[in-house]
Amino acid sequence: MKHLARKMSTAVATVAALGLIGAGTAQADSLTGWVGPAGSNGSGVLFLNTSTIINAPDLKAESKIYSAFGQTVPSAEIGVRARLFSSGALCEATTYRYNTGPAAQFTHKTTNTCGAGWYNSHGYTAIWDGTSAYKEALTLPTNPLWWEPAAARSASPAPELTPESIPTGTNSAGETYGSGASAATDADLPDLVAAIGDDGTTVGFVRSADLAETPAVNPAEASKQSSTERTIPLFDEDGQTQVGTFTLT
Repeated sequence: MKHLARKMSTAVATVAALGLIGAGTAQADSLTGWVGPAGSNGSGVLFLNTSTIINAPDLKAESKIYSAFGQTVPSAEIGVRARLFSSGALCEATTYRYNTGPAAQFTHKTTNTCGAGWYNSHGYTAIWDGTSAYKEALTLPTNPLWWEPAAARSASPAPELTPESIPTGTNSAGETYGSGASAATDADLPDLVAAIGDDGTTVGFVRSADLAETPAVNPAEASKQSSTERTIPLFDEDGQTQVGTFTLT
């Protein structure tokens, strides 16, 4: 099988040839997606969520959950799992983090970058239902925002990775592969999700089962959690040939 995992390369081009990209690098910016419903807790407090992509001073994807009318909830009752996509490929995904004290809102963000490109934010939120489980909700995705490393800005780099360049299909083992950027739930993800490896350049696929991140069992357990990084294999589209690793931060 031909391996589609590859290294992203950049090509120097003139600003005239890359007018749209050049225009995107001119100033710091942020974009916030539509507000969506995040559910309610056991006391009937209604929560909303949203995601934001910010390109300066550092690139970050934020996801946020907040009560609709400013009510506070106890520690560890609301949580966020942030995700950063670069041109349709997963650049970073965090594990769940929870509020550490009484709060009306909670935000968590990514910190990684994956080279010059168009980035968007599309995360998850969770709220304790008051009895037995956290209820998860997906934030609505932001529109894409251009970001590039400061050292590359004068060269106007053109990234090889684009949404159109991410292959989609079914491999010989019957596993689906492609971008997970538009999936409404974890269940809607392809079996193999396009991702950029820990080296920041290798584009491959991670198993959706490996990406799955369930909330804590209850607030008592959530309050004990700290940063729980875990590393999973990055494969070619055949789902067998390992080409790198991807770390959930």
